[in-house]
Amino acid sequence: MNTAFIKRIRNIPTLPSILTQIIQTLDDPDSSAADLEGIVRNDQSLTTKLLAVANSAYYGFRHQITTVRRAVVAIGFNEVRNICLGLSLMGFLHPSTFQDQEAAELLWLHSLGVSRACQLLAEATKVSEVGQAFTAGLLHDIGKVILAAFMPDQVEEIKRLIEEEGLTYAQAEADLDISHEAVGRALAQHWDLPPVIVEVLGRHHNPTPTLAYYPVVCMVNVADVIVRRLGIGFSGDPSQPELDPQVISGMGSGSKLLQEVSIRLHNSRAEVESYWRQLIADPNK
Repeated sequence: MNTAFIKRIRNIPTLPSILTQIIQTLDDPDSSAADLEGIVRNDQSLTTKLLAVANSAYYGFRHQITTVRRAVVAIGFNEVRNICLGLSLMGFLHPSTFQDQEAAELLWLHSLGVSRACQLLAEATKVSEVGQAFTAGLLHDIGKVILAAFMPDQVEEIKRLIEEEGLTYAQAEADLDISHEAVGRALAQHWDLPPVIVEVLGRHHNPTPTLAYYPVVCMVNVADVIVRRLGIGFSGDPSQPELDPQVISGMGSGSKLLQEVSIRLHNSRAEVESYWRQLIADPNK
């Protein structure tokens, strides 16, 4: 990876304070709904968007939710935290600011699909806390998001190499001396994200048993493959990868569970897309 570009990561804006605080609750086993409420209520814009999502058809509550506390009671602490994380991240890197808005929107849909798949896998295997699983899945391709935001011409060249030269995504990146995993890892370190997230961003395509958070990285790898097979969003890579038996084993599950998760994710696809539409809604409207 071009070290000059990695150094440019330092010039990328730091995460908004509220987004950092929300992510930090993942590393705090004692974090509570009250803590989250204290963070969110200080941001009027986020509060307004959260309540809009909570009152949307996606949840279908009969009574209007008018406070963050009520949203936590109705939806649950982890779910509200996930919504706030998604809204904050989308506000920070909204597709409307990208050169190719449609590609950015589909990349976010892919990431939301992976976050949902990670939740389902975490619930079944206990490899990860469900909130952490959601965050790992949502952020796993943040390197691609940053490349699309800051190096759109190179991203277009990757696309050309895949379509016209027949290269794989990994080969196209290597040809241009680019690595979205290296970018993701450097960015996670720059943003001081939890170590498990740093490792996921940097190794989700290449999990090895020596990794400190190997089972979690395996989970994200498997979730990514499942989502790409189902065609939820588009990561920029048109290939259909195979599930690695060693990675499945590293997550502590079998093929039967993966089939069940795939079916559950397929059945909840409309919900994932509804949530995605809420997140990518024009922030100025």
